[in-house]
Amino acid sequence: MNKIIQGRKADLDGLDCSKHIIDFLDDLPSDLVVILNTICENGGGAWIVGGAVRDWMIGHKPNDIDIAVDLTPDEMLEIFPDAILTGEEFGTVSLRGSDGLYQATTLRTDGEYTDGRRPESVTWGMSLRGDLERRDFTINAMAVDVARKVLYDPHDGRTDISRGIIRAVGNAHQRLSEDGLRIMRAYRFADRRGSGVWEIEHSLKQSISQQKHMLDNVSRERIWIEWQKILGGQNSGKIIEKMALEGILDRFLVGEWSNKYLIIDAMKANLDGFDKLEKFALLLSICSEKEVEIICSNLKLSKRDRETIQSIHMMFGAIPEKSKQSMRKYRFILGEFAEKNLTLGIIILKNNVKINNKKSDHYSIDELEERLEILLELEELKTNVQPLADGNWIMNQTGLTKGIRLGRLKSWLHTIQIERDITNISQIERILSTLSWENSDFNNWPQLKFPP
Repeated sequence: MNKIIQGRKADLDGLDCSKHIIDFLDDLPSDLVVILNTICENGGGAWIVGGAVRDWMIGHKPNDIDIAVDLTPDEMLEIFPDAILTGEEFGTVSLRGSDGLYQATTLRTDGEYTDGRRPESVTWGMSLRGDLERRDFTINAMAVDVARKVLYDPHDGRTDISRGIIRAVGNAHQRLSEDGLRIMRAYRFADRRGSGVWEIEHSLKQSISQQKHMLDNVSRERIWIEWQKILGGQNSGKIIEKMALEGILDRFLVGEWSNKYLIIDAMKANLDGFDKLEKFALLLSICSEKEVEIICSNLKLSKRDRETIQSIHMMFGAIPEKSKQSMRKYRFILGEFAEKNLTLGIIILKNNVKINNKKSDHYSIDELEERLEILLELEELKTNVQPLADGNWIMNQTGLTKGIRLGRLKSWLHTIQIERDITNISQIERILSTLSWENSDFNNWPQLKFPP
């Protein structure tokens, strides 16, 4: 690592960094070192803060590295002309590195919180001590002076890390009253990946119970951001169980979740291969289609995320036929999700989950496992994924003109192409001569969709 210039000293006592943290510091990205040196060369102080320090102490490589500085946003923009002012009211600028952006935030003190969401005013400061005092949890209220290799931990976050505890900085009731989203963040930080699930400290847990209504003041968009991170966690099932039993899910999901034991148990299955939306869809498997629509709308999901969840939800309770033709069609339609869909079905049945408004008792775990075995043994398709018979070819063969009937016949032929793994148009031509397409109702013709 290039030599780092010492900037302004912090206004509190620190500790020498452990060798463990120094190993991380010696491996900092070179573009970050350049940024820190630039700040210090211009008379500023710079400290790595928050999540990166926490992750280093746990032994994880952080996804993001945030910087606290004692220069104002205007001074930062003078030093870094290509920086982006990404959080003007909170003093955050995004600094361009060679491989991405680094967020630098001016030290500050917050004014009074009157709406449970954000401070009425923000004052730029020079005090690292004051800046760490306004943070949510002790494990996030640490800072490192990279040049001096000094750790600042005024609220003893390192002890809470060693004990596996999430504890508020100062008075827990006050911290939550300032911003209700900290309730969601407490559960998110309780998931420590390979280190398991940490305990939420008693006074913080009590304050969450007393102030869970504070989530009603938080924008649904902010809740969705935190909820996604919880769903994506390694121990999401156990965290979701805590949130259900402690009445937190009720604040942003339709229904009463504390007594939905079967689906909560299902969420604790091995879901390592599933992403956050797939996990969310599993949780909502007991909801009606209308409830899923309301939940997605309330959380302000993007159109793509909403459609993904609703599509998965629609497939619960459906099972493909076990013939190779049907399984080829099923795999073609669902792609990489085909195996996951069968696995979710197995999880649902093993936990006796009742899918809302749908039949899941007309097939067994053994049947799902049989389908999964067939799927895994299927050879890759030799046929082109695109229809061999396009609209012009079909019109020439049948005399049909453009319209719904032509489109449905094209879909029917494409379905047969996938089911039988047909590779040439002559085979399609022979099959077309056997189909009763002239007088039958096109609404009943097979299509490439699942459920049928």
